[in-house]
Amino acid sequence: MTTTLSMRLSVVGALALAILLAWANQAGATVETTPDPAGDAPIARRAAAIGPVNWLSEEIAVVGTDVVVPVSGPMSVAEHYLDPAVAPIRLEPGMSGLAVERLQQLLIDHGMFRGTIDGDYGRETAGAVVAVHKLLGMPREEIWFPEDWNLIETLDHTEILARNPDEPDRVEVDISRQVLFVIRDDAVTAVLPVSSGNGERYWSANGGPGGGYVTAETPRGDYRLFKHLSGWKKNYLGELYKPWYFTPYYAIHGSGRVPPEPASHGCVRIPTWESNHMDSYLKLGMPVHIWDGPASVIPDDGEDAA
Repeated sequence: MTTTLSMRLSVVGALALAILLAWANQAGATVETTPDPAGDAPIARRAAAIGPVNWLSEEIAVVGTDVVVPVSGPMSVAEHYLDPAVAPIRLEPGMSGLAVERLQQLLIDHGMFRGTIDGDYGRETAGAVVAVHKLLGMPREEIWFPEDWNLIETLDHTEILARNPDEPDRVEVDISRQVLFVIRDDAVTAVLPVSSGNGERYWSANGGPGGGYVTAETPRGDYRLFKHLSGWKKNYLGELYKPWYFTPYYAIHGSGRVPPEPASHGCVRIPTWESNHMDSYLKLGMPVHIWDGPASVIPDDGEDAA
């Protein structure tokens, strides 16, 4: 394999090139390096159809048959430019930089992210990525894959908006996909990952005279938000952060544990940071619709089901 790299070497670039040469020699590849004819002038950015990027390490990537060593900016590779501002780069928690900023802006554009665009792939970004994968029917992972850059553009909320068109402001909870939609002025303004009732049996003080075992199920049906508390509320079942009650015993509330699958006693759990954001999205009296097919109302068991 013959690969041409056009680059300006720096200390970091020299080290990365050394790694590349070792890899190329092991693979039987021939690598030529050519100085940047523009000297210190920055390489102009332009989008290119370079296909998926396969990262061999933090410094080395393969684009098709081209081996790429990113240094401090977009690098010329044969006829292509690998630019973190346009390339379909694989990202994961713990990473940072321009590509993460681009991902955060993309998530904001689709209503999936309400955090700060800081270029850090932290828990809020990871949670939004999981929500995207839930909507797409993909494995619920925190890793942003190269194909996700295009797949997110296929998201369509037409079916969600058509469910209750006479209510311009409402909450829709999709139990099957474990996501919550906030709709304001007939538009989906926020999509959150949730964790609902896990279907297991647990002991409840209101499970009959003297208490008893009940099933952890989230009630399906049509409700309204009628009570909101600030801060944390604790009971023997757990902790609820800033709960919004839609029945006397069930609420949408923040939790420190919101796995991709159902895990609650019946409440609709959302991440604690999303509870802080929801102060600007939810309001008392807002309709709440919870469904996973034909609506069925599950009777209250008389306990705040965290």
